[in-house]
Amino acid sequence: MSTPTVRPRVIIVSCGGHKKSTEQPLPAGERYTGSYHLALRRSADTLTHDGRTGRVLILSALYGLLELHDLIAPYDMRMGEEGSVSGERLRQQAADMGILGADVTVLGPRSYVDASRTVWPELTAPLEGARGIGEQLAKLADIYDPCRRSRAPQPPARQTASTSAGSVIEEIERAADARQNAEEQRAALQRARYATHSQLAIQDPARAHGSLTFPGENAKSAARVGAARRFASLYRVQVHARPGDTRTLNVHGTPRDVARFLSALPRILDRAEVLGSEAARLYGRWERHSNARPHLAGMPPHIRRARARDFRAAAFQVVIDTLLDPPDTVPEAQGGLPPWDQVYPLAAGIAHYYWFDPAAEADPDEIARILAAADRPHATVAAHAGPRRPVAA
Repeated sequence: MSTPTVRPRVIIVSCGGHKKSTEQPLPAGERYTGSYHLALRRSADTLTHDGRTGRVLILSALYGLLELHDLIAPYDMRMGEEGSVSGERLRQQAADMGILGADVTVLGPRSYVDASRTVWPELTAPLEGARGIGEQLAKLADIYDPCRRSRAPQPPARQTASTSAGSVIEEIERAADARQNAEEQRAALQRARYATHSQLAIQDPARAHGSLTFPGENAKSAARVGAARRFASLYRVQVHARPGDTRTLNVHGTPRDVARFLSALPRILDRAEVLGSEAARLYGRWERHSNARPHLAGMPPHIRRARARDFRAAAFQVVIDTLLDPPDTVPEAQGGLPPWDQVYPLAAGIAHYYWFDPAAEADPDEIARILAAADRPHATVAAHAGPRRPVAA
């Protein structure tokens, strides 16, 4: 799996009050028949190029998030009424669908936008601010038929930017781009907590070097240094400790291999830390369970903290082992044993389930930027040396 991944595009449209009255279950995409809902659907199809560049879901007040093919029975409920879908349920559905991190646009009334914001606080809602159903329908028409205004006679009244042809699509695209840029910046800052790389230096077309620095407390920094050493062979580079600096590794290899490793290693550590944190959460839930009482009875707080800290460190090492050499099967954890006695089944189970290929984590765009910004002293010398003089016989 290569990173960074493109955030999936999801357009959510609200359900409608007008429905086919048949008691037989129907696909959600066929159940709603009102003109407002059909305008929402038509706009969603336009924004996703009929599903080729995004995913269209329906937000039902009763059922929550629905695929267009999901079979549903008739119902009568509005969002916000007693019994309507909760934010917690929507979040669970989004997690099950794999769209918690999606770039989301919601088309529909305010109550549906507000419900969706409990899951995606930064979503785009192009119909917000429209005064009444007529203006909403006009905005929707600007999405699915942006040329209509050029065909129709224009009234002398001033035309605002918010209702001009094509402006709604532009607004959605600008918001999506802004969210994508903000997400990339947050991800880069997160990766920098685990490792940062220096400028690449290219000696000749076959030799280059750079360095990786590992911030953080000593124990965690040392663990990440150790992990970097183990991942180096996947990228055909050599790493060496910098004399007198335990937090920095020098990296040597061909220019492209070193650039790939400088790009990949922070991403690998970021994802490995996420898996280690999942194991730590299992530990935290165990501490709050009644099964933990016999094991924690009489244990001083500082010992409990040390147990949890040691478990987290050991779980990280198990994650690294599993990523490099995934086992065919992982033994199940036993309910009667404390987590510190079964780090392997707990952490390896998570890493095995969410395994990713650490040899494929370099980002092509970042590799290109690293190579473009590289220091090339040999090229500078060659450029200023001028033509060679012939050697006298």
